[in-house]
Amino acid sequence: MGGEGRVVLVSNRTPAVFTPSSVEERRNLPVGGLVSCLRPFLETQGGMWMGWDGNSDGYVDPVPTTVADVEGISLASVSLSRDEVEGFYNVFANRTLWPIFHSFPDKATFSHDSYRVYRSVNRRYAAALMALLRPGDLVWVHDFHLFPLGLELRKLGWTGKIGFFLHIPFPPSEIFGIMPWARELLASLFDYDLIGLQTPKYLHELKESLGHELGAEIDGDTARHRDRTVKVGSFPVGADAQAFQEMALSQVPSRVSRFLEELPNDRQLLLGVDRLDYTKGIVQRMQAIEQLLDDHPELRGHVTLVQISAPSRVTIPEYARERERLDSLVGRINGKFGEVHWLPIHTLHRPYSQQDLAQLYREADACLVTPLRDGMNLVAKEFVASQTSDPGVLVLSRFCGAAESMDDALMVNPYDFQETASAIYRALTMPRPERQRRWKALFEDVSGHTAHDWCYSFLSALDDA
Repeated sequence: MGGEGRVVLVSNRTPAVFTPSSVEERRNLPVGGLVSCLRPFLETQGGMWMGWDGNSDGYVDPVPTTVADVEGISLASVSLSRDEVEGFYNVFANRTLWPIFHSFPDKATFSHDSYRVYRSVNRRYAAALMALLRPGDLVWVHDFHLFPLGLELRKLGWTGKIGFFLHIPFPPSEIFGIMPWARELLASLFDYDLIGLQTPKYLHELKESLGHELGAEIDGDTARHRDRTVKVGSFPVGADAQAFQEMALSQVPSRVSRFLEELPNDRQLLLGVDRLDYTKGIVQRMQAIEQLLDDHPELRGHVTLVQISAPSRVTIPEYARERERLDSLVGRINGKFGEVHWLPIHTLHRPYSQQDLAQLYREADACLVTPLRDGMNLVAKEFVASQTSDPGVLVLSRFCGAAESMDDALMVNPYDFQETASAIYRALTMPRPERQRRWKALFEDVSGHTAHDWCYSFLSALDDA
């Protein structure tokens, strides 16, 4: 960047994944999407990352603590009480903002008490961050947990650059406007210098809401409201393509190695990798598998779906019900089609490391990335990066951000079980030359728009804003 300061990242949580001593150890730890796209940048650029330390033991330290300095990366933590975690994270972030932004308003909860906690926690983050900032720092705030953080930093006197990136979708204005606090949250965005979204579609939806709710004037990449302006832009997130290539080709044993070795030679492998979340379309995916086996009985005994569904927000009722619904459906489908030595679906309710996933991606005949709504979905890009000369096929929902650039995937409407089943069958029977042609086009996109590229494009735009 142009200045002498650091890049300072702020997110809901600090990434404990940095604490192991070697790159190899870090690759063997489970990671989320945010860490996987930001880690490559921080490992080369350095900087600071601040967030909640993950503890809620009732003790609140008003002063942030530097947890560790790992290869030039400083990790700083904020403490939250149990009540703050409940109001800020469990209720407002995950039961209000998450369903609204993913266009599931029927699942949203509206609580003025939780909104007050959300705002107070953002003030806590701002106070903690101000104690650590230096002149010239670029502050990069991540995701929906911290919409008002820029406003709170300005109140405390910070005059340096602040950027905000939304990793999840932005909803249509008529859904966003359902929230009682829609205008307040939108107005707080004008304390940032740059707002980034995943796709031009989500950028359009943001502009629509700014105009409809606030009467903001939109002029190209600039939004004006009263006496304030903010730059807005689309910055699609990329994957660490080179790392997944290397891990897929490595011979390092992993937790999935034995499973892959035990698969019969004639068995075709389908793969799904998601957090257990109602937005990911996992239940609909299982119904498509049932449709596939009904339509093509010759596949029975020869096709296996491995569905990795890492637990997500387990204390929230909607997620507990989703787990029950999924387990019940998988049990019924396995009971309907299963044989002594074969089950059509294996569900694994735990996270896996990047090394494990890269090997599964490499061996999969098709990867099913079929969310009902998603900001980007890096699984699609990681799968493509992990393929070799005999590539698998990507089956992709047209309702996620990745679909905007990955035209050579097999696009599906995940609500249409018949269409999805037909696409899976096509993937399983696709000739190798067509698979190679599609993969080469997809790989060109993935390798040409990496996590590094995303970080530098956003931070350069912030530096210039």
